[in-house]
Amino acid sequence: MRRLFSILMVLLCLCSCKDKASVFVLEGNVGRLTHDTIYIYGADALYEHIDTIVAADGIFRYTAEIDTVTPLWVLFPNNHREMLFADKGLEVTMQGDTASTGHVRIVGGEQNALLQEFHLQTDSINDTKALAAVADSFIRANPYSEVSIHLLREYFVNLPHPDQTKIKTLIGTMSGNLQDNNYIQQLQRMLNARKPLVKNSVVTNYNVRDSEGENVSTADYRDTYLLITFWASWDEESRERQRELIAVKEKYAEHNFDILSISLDTNREKWLQAIHEDSTTWRQACDFDGWSTGIVERMQIEQLPANVLLNPSRRIQAIDLYGEALDKKIDELTEIRKPEDKAKKTPTNIRALKKK
Repeated sequence: MRRLFSILMVLLCLCSCKDKASVFVLEGNVGRLTHDTIYIYGADALYEHIDTIVAADGIFRYTAEIDTVTPLWVLFPNNHREMLFADKGLEVTMQGDTASTGHVRIVGGEQNALLQEFHLQTDSINDTKALAAVADSFIRANPYSEVSIHLLREYFVNLPHPDQTKIKTLIGTMSGNLQDNNYIQQLQRMLNARKPLVKNSVVTNYNVRDSEGENVSTADYRDTYLLITFWASWDEESRERQRELIAVKEKYAEHNFDILSISLDTNREKWLQAIHEDSTTWRQACDFDGWSTGIVERMQIEQLPANVLLNPSRRIQAIDLYGEALDKKIDELTEIRKPEDKAKKTPTNIRALKKK
């Protein structure tokens, strides 16, 4: 009996050690907060959860089961967010005052140390091109670091007009392990598959979530001319084009026409805030994958703003039309449908006359 008890104790200890070895721990003291809820979510598909942390006077503790190096975003109540890297068995601390300075210091782990080093180099730089130049040098100097993937995404991929040649070059400087990363693999497939959109080609089924968390697919727009627009909260030109569509939506409210807007945002709060500010109340969707969003890749969208007008058969009728040109095209298409609608009603009318 004693021997059995000893064996059980050893097994319990081994399980406890194993569990502890796989747990990531984040402890923070971030000063005054406007409210006590902090959000933490994955920067890529490795970690798809959105977790909430409740802080007491800016102090909090968060734990999660992590299998490998995983980039996470920590979003504070004032919409300031910080990137950090989690890993199994890693303990990380976060210190600062997000309310006054908006800066925090993250300590723990090699990847976080490298990211903090990059922030120190760029804290006093405000010029976009200068920031990109520092990021370029950093990626080339750190071909084995997960931080390089994050910088590639932030400074070269998630842009209104990404330089594909530059992106391919920087990927080429990375180690084999980084190039095997799921995000990089997906990005390379997207770059290699890029072809211009062609009029009359069919847009295959898509699946993306809207602002209510509901799935959006082609089945939702049967018998409808659909304008799919692409935008992002960080791209002012695309937001301006979104606002122009308010009048279009009102003008064709009684026609078989609708709008679906797909954002390339990676930050849910900024996305929702932009929708509210711009009063773009039609169906809005976002997967928070930036340029790696499935429908963006499938439709080979290469710059913002962009739009595609589909007929009820999902064939492309026009690409990147705005203003009067867009109105003229919608008029033309909806006029084409009117004789069809009348023809469909004719048999019913004849039957009604015969009854009389």
